[in-house]
Amino acid sequence: MSEQSHDTLADRTVLNEGTEDEIECYGYKQSASKTILVYFLIFLSGGLLLLIWYWKPEWSLRAQYDRCPLQEAESVLIKDIYRRWHVAKVLRENVELPDDASFERRKALRQQSLSDASTEPLNDKERIAAGNDLHGNVNVAMDGDTNMKTEDQVVVDNNKLCYFKYQKMKYLWDQNVQDFYKLRGLDECTRCEEFFTKYTGFSVEEQEKRRQLYGSNKIDVRLRSIPYLFVTEALNPFYVFQLYSVLLWIIGYNYIYFSVAIILMSVTFISVTVYNTRKQSVTLRKMVESKTKMTVYRGNGVCDEVLEEELVPGDVIVLPARGCLMTCDAVLTSGSCVVNESMLTGESVPVTKTPLQNIGDEANDIYNQEGHKRNTLFCGTDVIQCRKAGQNEVKAVVIRTGFITAKGTLVRTILYPKPMDFKLYRDALRFIGVLAIIAAVGFVYIITVKVLHEATVEDIVLKAMDIFTIAVPPALPAALTIGMVYAQGRLKKLGIYCISPQRINVSGTLDVVCFDKTGTLTEDHLELLGVAPITGEGFELVEDPSKLPDGPVLHCMATCHSLTIIDGELRGDPLDLQMFDAIKWNLKEPEDDETTGFANHIPTIVRSAPWPDKMTQDELEGRPQFPHQSSAEIGILRQFTFSSALQRMSVITQKSGADNMQIFVKGAPEKVASLCDNSTVPHDFHDVLHEYTHQGLRVLATAYRNLPDTTTYADAKKISRDEVENNLTFLGLLIMQNTIKPQTIPAIKKLKNAKIRTVMVTGDNILTAIHVARKCAMIEQKEMVLRVEAFPPTLDTDAHIQYTIVDQEMHGRAFSRSNGSQDSKDTNENSALVDNVEDPESVKITMDNKAVDRGDHSTYHLAMDGKTFAVILEHFPELVPKIALKGTVFARMAPDQKAQLVEALQSLEYYVGMCGDGANDCGALKTAHAGVSLSEAEASVASPFTSKTANIECIPTLVREGRAALVTSFGVFKYMAMYSMIQFISVMILNTIHSFPGDWMFMYWDIAITTVVALLCGRNEAYPKIVAKKPQTQLVEAPMIFSVICMILLQMVFQVAAFYVLASRPWFTPLVPLKDDMNILCFESTMIFYVSAFQYIIVAFLFSKGPPFRKPLYTNIPYTIGLVILTALTAYLVIYPSDKVREFFMLMEIPDMLFRVVILAIALANFLAALIVEVYIANSVLVKDFLTCKKCRGVQSLPKHMQLGKELAEDAHWPHITFKDASLEKQNHVKRTMANLGRTLESAL
Repeated sequence: MSEQSHDTLADRTVLNEGTEDEIECYGYKQSASKTILVYFLIFLSGGLLLLIWYWKPEWSLRAQYDRCPLQEAESVLIKDIYRRWHVAKVLRENVELPDDASFERRKALRQQSLSDASTEPLNDKERIAAGNDLHGNVNVAMDGDTNMKTEDQVVVDNNKLCYFKYQKMKYLWDQNVQDFYKLRGLDECTRCEEFFTKYTGFSVEEQEKRRQLYGSNKIDVRLRSIPYLFVTEALNPFYVFQLYSVLLWIIGYNYIYFSVAIILMSVTFISVTVYNTRKQSVTLRKMVESKTKMTVYRGNGVCDEVLEEELVPGDVIVLPARGCLMTCDAVLTSGSCVVNESMLTGESVPVTKTPLQNIGDEANDIYNQEGHKRNTLFCGTDVIQCRKAGQNEVKAVVIRTGFITAKGTLVRTILYPKPMDFKLYRDALRFIGVLAIIAAVGFVYIITVKVLHEATVEDIVLKAMDIFTIAVPPALPAALTIGMVYAQGRLKKLGIYCISPQRINVSGTLDVVCFDKTGTLTEDHLELLGVAPITGEGFELVEDPSKLPDGPVLHCMATCHSLTIIDGELRGDPLDLQMFDAIKWNLKEPEDDETTGFANHIPTIVRSAPWPDKMTQDELEGRPQFPHQSSAEIGILRQFTFSSALQRMSVITQKSGADNMQIFVKGAPEKVASLCDNSTVPHDFHDVLHEYTHQGLRVLATAYRNLPDTTTYADAKKISRDEVENNLTFLGLLIMQNTIKPQTIPAIKKLKNAKIRTVMVTGDNILTAIHVARKCAMIEQKEMVLRVEAFPPTLDTDAHIQYTIVDQEMHGRAFSRSNGSQDSKDTNENSALVDNVEDPESVKITMDNKAVDRGDHSTYHLAMDGKTFAVILEHFPELVPKIALKGTVFARMAPDQKAQLVEALQSLEYYVGMCGDGANDCGALKTAHAGVSLSEAEASVASPFTSKTANIECIPTLVREGRAALVTSFGVFKYMAMYSMIQFISVMILNTIHSFPGDWMFMYWDIAITTVVALLCGRNEAYPKIVAKKPQTQLVEAPMIFSVICMILLQMVFQVAAFYVLASRPWFTPLVPLKDDMNILCFESTMIFYVSAFQYIIVAFLFSKGPPFRKPLYTNIPYTIGLVILTALTAYLVIYPSDKVREFFMLMEIPDMLFRVVILAIALANFLAALIVEVYIANSVLVKDFLTCKKCRGVQSLPKHMQLGKELAEDAHWPHITFKDASLEKQNHVKRTMANLGRTLESAL
């Protein structure tokens, strides 16, 4: 790399490129001259500049610092991917680094990459890529000292460690590469064998060295003091503006009562916010707080008990037999553990963790968290039970501590959530800007009028400054939250908890909702329908697995699982429990010194009959006998845990008294079949599998192999799974069904009736997913489904895509359990199985050539798997919008792909919701506009919404409440805008004649009327039905602006008209203004007070919308009563106020009773005119179409997804449908096979 290319980027770098944590860093060094000037300006501004810099810290940095090379930086200015600016101090510390350079490897790899690169100057992209993490050739520079840097190469300036911290992460300076990099643990670039050879226990001194580098093993959630939170909240710009207003009213007008009332309201709002913030912080701190002691192995048989915060990466910890709570991420090196990972997965299913392998090629493998997930214990998970490996203790090597652990990452997500671009607040700020411009016009007008009337300078300044406090309502942001607060309370009563109230409004705008399948649309558990072992050349269904003859199929079901006994109860994966319970076998975990029928210690033993020592005499005499089964015991010697990458699990077993061992394998059918001897796999395997999955069934395959007689117990413990999981004999299929939850279909239909699109995104098989989508009404039975398959380029072919129609063959009665009873009918109604057909031979493939050529572009759905989605993203990015628009089923999707799909939908201007129940959904839950978790696990704390009821009926509820809250927010916004404009007009009119409203007039307007409206209008409950019509989503829309402008002009006309009607009365005496007086007591101020008071009530009534998004106004009883009382009280003030009341409000007595009635008539006319404008003009379809210029703008006025939908409807060539023409003979063979299986089950029933 040339010096030129290096120097051009010396003061800038990009870290974590391509991830959510991507940040752009700029180096800054303090300038003495700039700093002196800044302090002088702070003095001149009276400290106001400090307040501005508190709001904008990046301005402060730029004002006092100069750009400089990163190596010399004292501070870094950071821009994240959301274009927000942050400031971080660069620290330099004298530290004694660890003796080994394990954390140097990633930098060594990066340097190797740079040295292998072209000698030409690198462009920005290449420079940035070279300076970040390398995930490529991980075997470079692993052996010896070649290209490996020494410890002192990390530091600069006399052994000083240079770093900065950002969002709890530490970024170190790399002197050689001249760049920062994120500090990581041992989870990168560490060979598996090193966990056994290199990390064998640290001394106290060595541990301390590492602690200086990595810090304490603490997930510290800082708990701010209440005074600090109060001051921080009070420094919000709107509260600062409110403080300015109050000071002006007190000093300039002596409005003590009104100012005190505003202060009390503000303090109340701030206190509530501080309370909620503090409560959330305390809850989060309790969630992560832990004070556990861990046993650390020091080497040479020496152990030491230390506090959890003293742990560092590389420590060897000894886990107790009773289990413990993990406070770090660690790799298991000996023994096994049973772990509850509900913190990560949301499922309280015990998971067995096995030790990392240090044999053969696996020893040289680089540790990878995903690939070695079953060997890794994650922070925050609960270790339920530990089991020794012989006499060896259960040990693990710490790989990550603090905020870089799995739990730490989760907490960081909560502390630093993704910001949402709420249009409502953005538009509100824009509207406030418009109001500020109007206030500026009023500012000029007031000065002009006052100068012409020769007012004092003090009066001119006060009145001009006050106009801003009237035109711009400082309470607007607080008022906008009222609807959300009430909606949040209603959601909580319904079991839906919200940690981000702003998302409630957004949930009312949803256009599409993505659903996970298992545990969300369907039940968590699977029901084992039967076993289909191979007999002869085909499959034969056995519905009751307990009646299987003694042999490999039965033994596989008895042993190929990860079940364990915890507190006397059999625990494990629900699928394994179903399988084991079905064969009615028994499991035992012998103690270390217990005598068994095996020569060596066996961790787990199974047998068909219970152990005699566990049975009473009556049970011994009355136990059932199974003559076809053997009573011999089978020991499970070794378990290769399930791997999602390998799609299978396996066990090595030995029968008591037998010399040889066997391996049993269970997993995805295609994967297991690929490991088998082809001659043992039935020729119709793929066809039968297709039929089962097409019916929505979950299918697993089983296989086995006899290991050589020479295989010893020691060999079995060391052998790698690749050596034994091959050349297997195919045994048969396990068939299960996943029942659809009863609430799923009604909820989906509600959403579809409301024109809210539904999408399934799951990790399950694609045909199963399509079937479930049809059964739950996502896809109607008459609608066409096209399967999209994308293939990456090869040496011979380019990347290409094919679209195949997924037929709707209704094959067989293979698994219909209906026997005519009502119970069976009820059960089958929500089953994920196909309906019966009269004759399986009469099934037809519904492929019409004309339909295939043209396609129904209004009803077809696309379905694809994760592999296809990845190929399309990489090779056909131009198709992503089309796929996102028409895709309904996305199967075999990885967690990051789920989030990518949500982003693709958002790019089409969809408002996207996501509903899931596991850790694999967390990325999508965070990315979506409204993510709803059906799990109360810690993994879902980052989700904005969590439903206590684990079904999707919470989604329609959330949409209803969101729409109600959104309509409330819009209504309150319009009211607050009108409130400020009505008052602005009143003050402008009175200032023209040198008058001004009194203190209690303001109190009546602002406290009695406006506060009641703001506090109670949001109590309207959501309308019980979701309608197809969607609420308005933007404040800055032509109809909205038209409505507000019309109402402003209307109120101004009526106030001016009232003024002139008053002036026409013979008894009217114009005001003779007095200098140095507010001139409150006059006919003009009295008349304006009356009319404007009615106007506040009128707009409050008109802007409180009811159906179709909220219940009618009269159902909000407190609000209705409040409006009635305010109307009656205002009418009383007009018609017959007492002398004391008039004096209190500083009102003139109107001598003419008829004129008092005229005032009421003016108010009634004002109401009728406003009603016509708001209901019949502003909201009419013709006016809306005219204002939005729909005909002029055409499709350009539509959101992107609607524009694309119209394009596809007119495109007869996309998608180009291809389909494989299966021979009639092959189809009939499949049908006959399924029919035979169906008859077998029918006979069994």
